[in-house]
Amino acid sequence: MSYFLSTELRHTLFGSFRALTRLLYFTTVFFSGALVVLILRAVLPISTYRRLRPVISRKVGRVLLCASNIRVRREGSLPPDGALVVANHVSWADSFTFLSELGCRFMVNHRYGSIIGFSAVLKTVGVAFINRMSMKALGQAQEVMRRILQHGATLMVFPEGRTSRGGSVRKFKSALLQVPVDLKRPVYWASICYETSRSWPPASVVIGWEEWPPLLTHIYRAFHAPRITCRIRYGHEPIWAPDRKTLAEMLHTAVSAQHIAMPQLPADALHSIDVVKKVARRLVYGD
Repeated sequence: MSYFLSTELRHTLFGSFRALTRLLYFTTVFFSGALVVLILRAVLPISTYRRLRPVISRKVGRVLLCASNIRVRREGSLPPDGALVVANHVSWADSFTFLSELGCRFMVNHRYGSIIGFSAVLKTVGVAFINRMSMKALGQAQEVMRRILQHGATLMVFPEGRTSRGGSVRKFKSALLQVPVDLKRPVYWASICYETSRSWPPASVVIGWEEWPPLLTHIYRAFHAPRITCRIRYGHEPIWAPDRKTLAEMLHTAVSAQHIAMPQLPADALHSIDVVKKVARRLVYGD
């Protein structure tokens, strides 16, 4: 099990059995919950469903977190309904976590919208698809943000633009923050990190999704761990600035100051991990 750099039975044999069992359970829960949500969307009037969507989304998020055996530990007060919230981005689990906390809407990579069945479920809980690699899609993304906020829904944005291993917070991209500047609305913020037990490899490799292996593969690997703790720290006060670059810097400073750095493996150990190499990532990001 080179992914965990360990030969211990609890990490390999027992962990593999746990991961397979949990993956089957998670899949069953996901599709069962998706069926219920799709039925509600079909039978309820659109206005009623939109009003109930945050409640439904919270319940969906909590069920998925429970199936993933992720436990949330929260510090600070939740942002009010209808807020724009930003946070650092560590893993695919961030979406489930904030969905369970805020019942919020997201904007995600358009590639997820091409997955038959999965895309329908995401749309039902209010996910909007955008092409993050296209500058032409920026105006469309801003318009989607503006429409969501003006309809009074809570919106979650990850300004880093990519996931990490949680060692630090990457510089925030400012383009999407033009929307709260135009609307003269303050931005709420939070930091997120994950922990595993001391006897287990660090969460930075268990659930951190930096090198983007296939999603199903990464979820299976994360499910090896007996339990994962997610710690969310919400900011005390929202932040506003008259221009997007200043706003991005202020939010980055606030999130970084509150962020709990996740333990990292040495570089040589990371190079030994069995992951899918992405040539496109090197071309785009230079790493």
